[in-house]
Amino acid sequence: MQKRLSIIVPTYNMEAYLERCVESVLRTPSLAAVEVVIVNDGSRDSSLRIARELSDRYTSTVRVIDKPNGNYGSTINAALPVVRGEYVKILDADDMFDGGSLVELLDVLKRLSGVDMVVTPYIEEGRHSRRRVDYNIYARKIYDYGKVYEAEQVFADGAIRFFAMHGVTYRTEMLREMHYRQSEGISYTDQEWVFYPLFGVRTIAFADVPLYIYNVAREGQTMDSRVQMRQISQLVQLTEHIARYYVAAEGGVLQPSRRDFLREIVAGRMRVLYRKYLLEMPHDTFLSSDFAAVDARMMQLAHLCGIESLRVPVNNLLKVDLLDYWRMHGRRYSPFVLSFLRTADKAMQWLHALLFRR
Repeated sequence: MQKRLSIIVPTYNMEAYLERCVESVLRTPSLAAVEVVIVNDGSRDSSLRIARELSDRYTSTVRVIDKPNGNYGSTINAALPVVRGEYVKILDADDMFDGGSLVELLDVLKRLSGVDMVVTPYIEEGRHSRRRVDYNIYARKIYDYGKVYEAEQVFADGAIRFFAMHGVTYRTEMLREMHYRQSEGISYTDQEWVFYPLFGVRTIAFADVPLYIYNVAREGQTMDSRVQMRQISQLVQLTEHIARYYVAAEGGVLQPSRRDFLREIVAGRMRVLYRKYLLEMPHDTFLSSDFAAVDARMMQLAHLCGIESLRVPVNNLLKVDLLDYWRMHGRRYSPFVLSFLRTADKAMQWLHALLFRR
């Protein structure tokens, strides 16, 4: 029997969080419309046992896929061919859903049946903070909730620069028609989840349903800046994969608005990578030769993508161009200047969150 929504829960050594995560879904009174597919990615703790216990208790709702470790993308690739929902959403095992909001999302999906992509707010939860993040993270709010828009209009408007994994739900058949797959063996492929499908999306709707509760308090998560520094080679690979996907898929057939929107996302991923090297990487870790090789690869890809000029400001307000300084001097800013720029960047991020996140 087809469900309204399939929820994929990638799991690797998440014994401390997995039950809480899945139970947050199971609390909904509309459970018959939902399925949860837990994908155990070769966990070495008790995650698989917990997953199977949940499946035994909720036989009509929870299914378990057990597979060797292949990293995040491999869990999505394993689940997508077998999910039974008209729509599909990812829920990371250390995060959770708001049960009441899940009922609302199911009602929205029923009313909007057939729309390719539904965008919702999410909650960013820290140890001592809780903020709502809307689709207009960096721009004005112009879309009506519950209304279906042509994707080309959304791409052309400029009100949205990118989408967040926590806020997207896709029509399953659309993903299958485009043979959607994520990169395996590396982290950060949630960025592919909010990029590759945009080549196939034809219609988009927005819903005022803050469903996803994103846990930013857990130490050691891949978004931790210290973890990203250790895994920077994986960020390089991810950026290359996204750029090459764009080059292969663009092929001169995309509408200009979609082409430009997607190309700017590629440029944005490149800027993120450059910031890691030129701003955030500790002075004693940075090697000019390593960065020069990465820079050469990125510039080649930027040319293939039609990115004519890549500027790397500290942030949208602080326009100090990190890459331009490197080009002129063959080195990064001094440790003192970098320390100042990092502090200013954090202050502006805090201010932005205060002004634009509830």
